[in-house]
Amino acid sequence: MDRAINNTKHKNNNKNRYIKAGLAAGAIALFVVTFSWSKLTTTGGKTYNLAKNNLVLSTVKQQAFAEFLPVRAVVEPQKTIFIDAIDGGRVEQVYLQEGALVEQDQPILKLSNTNLQLTVLAREAEVSEQINNMRNTRLALEQNQLSLKRDVIELDFEVQKLEKRFARSKQLVKQKLISEQEFEEIKDELAYQKRYRETVRQSQEKEALLQQQQLAQLSQSIKTLESNLAISQLSLDKLIIRAPVSGQLTFLDARVGESKQGGQRLGQVDLVDTFKVSARIDEFYVSRIAAGQSAEFTQDGQGHQLMVSKVYPGIDNGTFKVDFRFSDANSAEQLRLGQSLQTKLNLSASENKLQINNGAFMQTTGGNWLFVVSADGSRAEKRQVRLGRRNPQSIEVLDGLSPGESVITSSYASFADADQVQLL
Repeated sequence: MDRAINNTKHKNNNKNRYIKAGLAAGAIALFVVTFSWSKLTTTGGKTYNLAKNNLVLSTVKQQAFAEFLPVRAVVEPQKTIFIDAIDGGRVEQVYLQEGALVEQDQPILKLSNTNLQLTVLAREAEVSEQINNMRNTRLALEQNQLSLKRDVIELDFEVQKLEKRFARSKQLVKQKLISEQEFEEIKDELAYQKRYRETVRQSQEKEALLQQQQLAQLSQSIKTLESNLAISQLSLDKLIIRAPVSGQLTFLDARVGESKQGGQRLGQVDLVDTFKVSARIDEFYVSRIAAGQSAEFTQDGQGHQLMVSKVYPGIDNGTFKVDFRFSDANSAEQLRLGQSLQTKLNLSASENKLQINNGAFMQTTGGNWLFVVSADGSRAEKRQVRLGRRNPQSIEVLDGLSPGESVITSSYASFADADQVQLL
């Protein structure tokens, strides 16, 4: 048996499909119109619609401006004394540990060096032998000088006897009691002894002068050798490493049984009664930082002033080191060694300048242009400007903006190609 077809239901389905298609076409047309309108302006440039609450706005202000550099600094001791092994050796005993407070000359550790001990003993024996040889030489010179003096005394006595004999012979020869020949012999012998005595005296004087010089040189040589011997003995004493100054032993690299080479760094002692602040700064600023520049930091809500005391010349991994001293000595009392400080290093004096807030827009524009918000706040237009110095908070305005104007300082990455934006 045949059934009648329900045409009414079929017609309703077709009608619904037509309605849905019409709505879809209308939505597409509306999107195209809206997109085209958002991309065109009356001048033909691009325009974007942006929500104002997604942007960061800054007001152009005339106020104090100073160029500064944020620097992370560290509190360090004012002076550090390093401890090195002079002759090296094996670590026999460690008396102190890192962090201990030490007094000057207090023993820190003990080294042993067998070769050094044997060398010093051999040197002591050698020096002692040389000193004994020099003392023997000195004694021989003194004895020689005494011998010359004895010779002169004997010659004086011999001349004295001949003079008396010559005087008697002179009377006897007049009385014809002795011959002329005997008298001449006595006279010639007396003259000879006088000349010989004079020669011995001159030799004695020269010898005495030479001996005095030699004895002075020997005395000086003995003193030098004794000093060298003392130095050799002192090298053994230096196997006991002592604190060079009073302070804190902040570093010690020595364990019992280790071998240390001569000149190897063993530790350091810091003078903990005075502090300084040090920081490493990017080499880009090396020409702009000099001794005497001011800096500041905040500790427990209180501001403290610093002064650049030293700029180190070396560049290491793209940075250079700067030391600061405290303008007020009481500021250091609240700090501890190794503490980090967030410091502002002033690169210029404070001046009254036109400025805007620093922001991410600089990454896109380079400071050559930015979007200036209209007076009614409905839109922002691109404008060429000239910006100057900047710090992490503000940028100096040189040209293109007036006080009271508002600009967009957030990132322009999504609409950098626009000429204006509509603010919704």
